[in-house]
Amino acid sequence: MFHLFSHCWSWLQAIQEPIRKVTLLVMGLDNAGKTSIIMDMERALGAEVLPDAQPGQTHLRVDRFEVTLVDLPGGQRSRSAWRSHYSTAHGLLFVLDSSDLARMEEARRVLSRVLSHPDISGKPLLLLANKQDAAGALLPCEVIERLCLERLVNENRSPCRI
Repeated sequence: MFHLFSHCWSWLQAIQEPIRKVTLLVMGLDNAGKTSIIMDMERALGAEVLPDAQPGQTHLRVDRFEVTLVDLPGGQRSRSAWRSHYSTAHGLLFVLDSSDLARMEEARRVLSRVLSHPDISGKPLLLLANKQDAAGALLPCEVIERLCLERLVNENRSPCRI
C-alpha cells in the first residue's frame, strides 16, 4: 500500500513540475547544415513540434522542457545580427562543415568572436562537426585542433561538447 501511495505521490509531483523554457542558438557558417541539423533533431528526439514558431525558430517539447531553436543565417552579412539574440540564449549549437577545410580558419574566427562576447561568455557550447560522411572530413580531434577549441572555451569559460 505504501509503495502505491509513494508512486502516486511521485507522479503528482512530476505533473506539477513547471515546464522550463530553453532557447538555443543554432549558428555556423553558411552551408554548414544548420537547418538540416534542426530537422534531424526534430525526428531523432521524437519531440512534439509546437505551433506558433516565428520564421527561423522551431519550438520543441522535450520531456519537461520547451526548447526554442533559433536558426541564425550564416552568411557573412547576416552574422552581425546574431548579437541581438545573445542575451536570450541559454546555450549555443555551433554547426561546422567538417569537410570544408578551406573555411576552417573563418569558422575559428567566427566562433572566437561569438564566444568572447560578454552575453555569451560562460554559456554552454555544443559543437556539431557536420558532414562527417564526406571524403576528407576532419575527425573530431582534428576539429578541436584546427579551431583551437580548448583555448577558446577555457578563455571564455564556456562548457563545451563536440
